[in-house]
Amino acid sequence: MTIEEWLNNEELPVTIWRKKYQQKGENFEQWLNRISAGDETVKELIREKKFIFAGRILSNRGIKDRKITLSNCYVVTPPNDNLESIFDAGAKMARTFSYGGGCGIDVSNLRPKGADVNNAAKSTSGATSFMDFYSYITGLIGQEGRRGATMLSISCEHPDLEEFINLKSNLDVCTKANISVRMTDAFMHAVETDSDFNLEFTLEDGSKIGRVVSAKEMFMLLAKRNWEMAEPGILYWDRIANYNLLQNTGFKYAGVNPCAEEPLPAGGSCLLGSINLSEFVVNPFTKDAYINAEALMSAVKIAIHALNDVLMEGLSLHPLQEQRDSVRDWRQIGLGTLGLGDMLIKLGVKYGSPESLKVIQEVYQNIAYKAIATSLELAKEKGAFPKCDEKTKRAIIHSDFIKSVDLSNKVLEEIEQYGLYNSQLLTCAPTGTIGTMLQVSTGVEPNFAFSYNRRTVSLNNEETTYQVDAKIVQEYKKVTGETKLPDFFVASADIDYHNRIKVQAMLQKYIDASISSTVNLPHETTVEQVADLYMEAWRQGLKGVTIWRDGCQRQGILTTDKKSEETPKSDNEPTKIRKASDDCIGRKRTLVTGCGTLHLTAFFDRNTGQLLETYFSKGSQGGCALFMVGLSRMVSLAARGNIAIEDIVDQLKSAGTCPSYAVRKATKQDTSKGSSCPVAIGYALMDMYNELQHELKHNNTMQAANEIEGLKSKIFNDAVIEAPKCPKCGEPIQMVEGCMTCAACGYSKCS
Repeated sequence: MTIEEWLNNEELPVTIWRKKYQQKGENFEQWLNRISAGDETVKELIREKKFIFAGRILSNRGIKDRKITLSNCYVVTPPNDNLESIFDAGAKMARTFSYGGGCGIDVSNLRPKGADVNNAAKSTSGATSFMDFYSYITGLIGQEGRRGATMLSISCEHPDLEEFINLKSNLDVCTKANISVRMTDAFMHAVETDSDFNLEFTLEDGSKIGRVVSAKEMFMLLAKRNWEMAEPGILYWDRIANYNLLQNTGFKYAGVNPCAEEPLPAGGSCLLGSINLSEFVVNPFTKDAYINAEALMSAVKIAIHALNDVLMEGLSLHPLQEQRDSVRDWRQIGLGTLGLGDMLIKLGVKYGSPESLKVIQEVYQNIAYKAIATSLELAKEKGAFPKCDEKTKRAIIHSDFIKSVDLSNKVLEEIEQYGLYNSQLLTCAPTGTIGTMLQVSTGVEPNFAFSYNRRTVSLNNEETTYQVDAKIVQEYKKVTGETKLPDFFVASADIDYHNRIKVQAMLQKYIDASISSTVNLPHETTVEQVADLYMEAWRQGLKGVTIWRDGCQRQGILTTDKKSEETPKSDNEPTKIRKASDDCIGRKRTLVTGCGTLHLTAFFDRNTGQLLETYFSKGSQGGCALFMVGLSRMVSLAARGNIAIEDIVDQLKSAGTCPSYAVRKATKQDTSKGSSCPVAIGYALMDMYNELQHELKHNNTMQAANEIEGLKSKIFNDAVIEAPKCPKCGEPIQMVEGCMTCAACGYSKCS
């Protein structure tokens, strides 16, 4: 079989395979032999598209000529509250990225902003200040044409919680990492009862730093930021800690991987593979459709064996000793699924309906039962995971997860006797790239859309865009002869969020790790509905949840092609400079720079808020006054030449770092935001502009609904908010399972 035959002669899937997973010109059969290590049962499952390893295994297994890992991601040991540990964690991240792995790291151990420290700074800049450092490392280390992935988390009990929640409101901070809050049951109960909640941090001498907040107000702020920017996500930490195989053993998770489907201990890694559920439907699209349960159980057994083979094979390949130790001791694997959405369609069942919940319960309970039974067989043959002592064996059979699976008494007795080979077995990972390659719905998500645009260059070298049906639609039309899709073809935008939560809750019941899934919300969704979604997710027993509201500010920011109704001008036609009216609104800022005080005054159009004029002047402590006069004149000229303030500020922010600014920032920590005078001016101008836009939108009302609407900046009101564009092909990309993904070319931010 050739790769073209395997992937139905589809150009995009073949391209994904060649660019991401093929090594050194190997053909399909050679690749199949490499990734399966010659195991015929594994090869056959992959050939039939019933099982597929995760990307790192597909790319790296069997490679001997460079440093690589077979695990997709890790959790780094959380840094302790000192500079050495903070930077050591950064070094660990960099080394892990260089091998191809992603990282999760929790910053809850770092003291809050303003706490005393024994160095020149006298007080700390806080836990969140170091997050940009970890984000910078993520963007710095390349991985064969892609960048690393990072999840940064903090406890809801940390005094810097509010600053953490607001972090992504600054578009220049922490741009290369996902962020999530670790919510406790105590916090959520306080939200329910509208009670106060203590934020507290204990220093090494036993003293405490803290403050009291309204839990509900903090929760609503979190909902609001997600409504705007789709972050930070929520991790329901008590559910994560207490619904797994190691419940009541004293075992502790240190964090989660970048897409949050794998809670892991310090140094832990996630080794992933997925069962393609859509391939187990017999007589699809007919009234006689059913799931071949026997074949599915056989595939689960083979997959568990295959992942454990890779785990042992890759033990020496992990970048760090703490990772090799953790994998050796705990043997955590993550068998997940893809094609759930397509499976339900082939059965004629609507995603999110009561009938779908029954199907999901049966399928995933059987998968869990077989996975546990297979790990038991391996333990009987090769021994349990090294940390599985007699106390742990007893704790496993009394865990809530094991009770949910409803194992037979014989299996429970044998687990108590032999233990399990793995301490973690099941997950639901994002499968954006491999799902696109196999032309199947990704992970446990419903289909995002059933048709999409594809760009290609025709025989006469002209670029052509045409609409393509998803493979599930093509198959339906071929089998049934129908052209109109029935109502069980539902896209993610058509499913009420309450039903999405019900599906994820049913899935979580039979998964000992966690689930990566994004709830896609329509533009008109309110902040209150986002808060209701998060509350309902907690009540239903989810371990975490991510949302994406269509047309949110983050989507608008990611959109690159802005609409313009202006008549195009000749390249040689000079821009007309308009005069500034005396009827304008002024704003003033006093900045602290490396050379002392800098006074900034800006004037804006009273009706539109457009920047018109600026005046910059230095204080008496030094700096070049004439340079400031010249810079203010040029900024004014650009503004009255109809140059967008975003473009002006972008140029100012590109000025670089001034040594005087850097020294003062390090020694006195009182400088205004920025790295030099032009950069600080840029930040201040944008701050004044946004402030004025806010006032213009809220001039005559104090109602909360209008306040929310007014949070959109002028750039979003002047242009139609479109889906962000793929950086590779220019087609719209969408948030799928926490990853920006392109259906047209296969690009995924997470792979």
